[in-house]
Amino acid sequence: MLTQAKRTGAQDHAIVSRVDHMPEPTAFEIETAKKTKEGLDLEVHVLCELVPGPGLVKRGYVKPNIPSFGAFELYCDEGAMIGGSDSAPAPLSYLAAGVAFCFLTHLKGYADNEKLQVSSIRIEQRMKFQSRIPGMTAEMGGQMEGHSKGVETFVLIETDEPPEVIALMVEAAEKACMAAQTVISAVPTSTRVISNGERI
Repeated sequence: MLTQAKRTGAQDHAIVSRVDHMPEPTAFEIETAKKTKEGLDLEVHVLCELVPGPGLVKRGYVKPNIPSFGAFELYCDEGAMIGGSDSAPAPLSYLAAGVAFCFLTHLKGYADNEKLQVSSIRIEQRMKFQSRIPGMTAEMGGQMEGHSKGVETFVLIETDEPPEVIALMVEAAEKACMAAQTVISAVPTSTRVISNGERI
């Protein structure tokens, strides 16, 4: 179990902070990443909970299962439109930022590995969604539904390299980016519910 929060909002402390360790999950076991013939099999572990009190503040802990990666505590909120206090980034903000940050990591890694003359790399991205929640949309009384409507990513680069070299770099980085591939390709998912300690 995660430790119960004594605060009612995310505004009283850092939104993201380093912690000594990841709390132990109860639904699965944390295993160290393994090298296989296909590559490195790794996981990113996330534990999150609602902070007691009014509103929609959430506290979470995240850590990849790689020994050299640290654990972080972070807070998440929602805008006032759906009952939040806008004291921390919303879930979709973290999702979008995670994809863009991961893509940048691979772009930089490729440029460094190939010793390309690149002075700056920036990503501008739009993630598009559609939400149908009774009370938020004109259509009342329907079921809650959420849809992804696509991702537009713009890679802005300052470089002395020819266009074909940069195009190859971006293509290779996108293929290597696990976060980008998660939204580009269909991936297996599962959701299991544990109610009062029992799986249902």
